[in-house]
Amino acid sequence: MVSPRRFSTISNGMAKASIPEPVCSTNHVTSQNPSYPLIAREIALWRMLTIRFQRAPYSGEGARLYGGRWNARGIPALYLASDPATAVAEFYQGLPKPGTLAPYRLLASALVDLTDGMGGAGNEMVEHACTAAWKAMAARSRTPPSWTLARELIAAGAQGALVPSAQNRGGTCVVLWDWHAARTGPEHPEGKGAALTLLDPEKVLEASGTTR
Repeated sequence: MVSPRRFSTISNGMAKASIPEPVCSTNHVTSQNPSYPLIAREIALWRMLTIRFQRAPYSGEGARLYGGRWNARGIPALYLASDPATAVAEFYQGLPKPGTLAPYRLLASALVDLTDGMGGAGNEMVEHACTAAWKAMAARSRTPPSWTLARELIAAGAQGALVPSAQNRGGTCVVLWDWHAARTGPEHPEGKGAALTLLDPEKVLEASGTTR
């Protein structure tokens, strides 16, 4: 299991994403206007790709079409995990099925860490967002707390967030809202958002030319 404390920090964040204080504050958040620093990190990540869409390893189209815990429908997002076991657990969600496990490297300049450093939620607001029945709430046209928090983080400039895994206790995931496929060479100019690289030295997977 990879703990956030083992990630290598590239540089200190230079901005903060201000989030309204939860109704019940915790020791982790003590100010009247809690804020999450935007931090720069290089992280090794994993993602399970469905067989049908394994040729588009950078795509967040499925999340955009159907929504996810950390993105409302219509907002592209890419969900990855900090270790293979968590990636598989998040992909299965209790129902084993075939898929392709792919390794990635992420270089981000504006991530938010919503964990406590040990795989748990950083505060009660995050805990509520992680445990709320977001699918049932969305089906009843109610806004899940995780969508509200994600929307505020996106507005504050966050490229993504490190979040507790909902399927593997103690595991962590990264959800990206602003990213691009990192490629080298003059024919691949630097894109917008966090740089995500698929580690595929034998070119087994044909990477999609788009970031979404």
